[in-house]
Amino acid sequence: MNPNELTSRVARDACVLGAALTGLAACLVGLDGALGAAAGAGIAVGNFRWLAARVTAAANDASAERRLWTLGAVLRLGALAAAVTLVLLSGHAHPLAIVAGLSVVPVTVVARGLLAARESVAAREDA
Repeated sequence: MNPNELTSRVARDACVLGAALTGLAACLVGLDGALGAAAGAGIAVGNFRWLAARVTAAANDASAERRLWTLGAVLRLGALAAAVTLVLLSGHAHPLAIVAGLSVVPVTVVARGLLAARESVAAREDA
C-alpha cells in the first residue's frame, strides 16, 4: 500500500466513523451534539489531509520545500486552532462532541496500523 492509498483509506474510514459518531451524538445530545461531532470530524479529516499532502510534498520536492516545513506546520496548527475556536464560539456545538469528532482520525490511524500489522504477521506465517 502506498502513502496515497493509506491517506485515502484513513480519510474515508474517518469520515464513516465521523458520520456514525454524528448520528450517535444527535441521539444522545441533540442538534448541538451532532453539529459538534460533525465539525470536529470535518476539522480532523481536513487537518489530516493537509498534513499528508505537506509530508508528501516535502518528501518529493527539493530542500527549499523542506525549509518551509516549519512555517507550514505553524500555519496548519494555527488554522486548526482557529477552526476549533470558531466552532466553540458559535455556541451551536457541544464541546465534548467536538473533542469526540476530533478523535476520529487518531482512532482510524491506530485501527489501520493494527490491521496492517495483523496482515503482515499472517503473510509471514503463510510463507
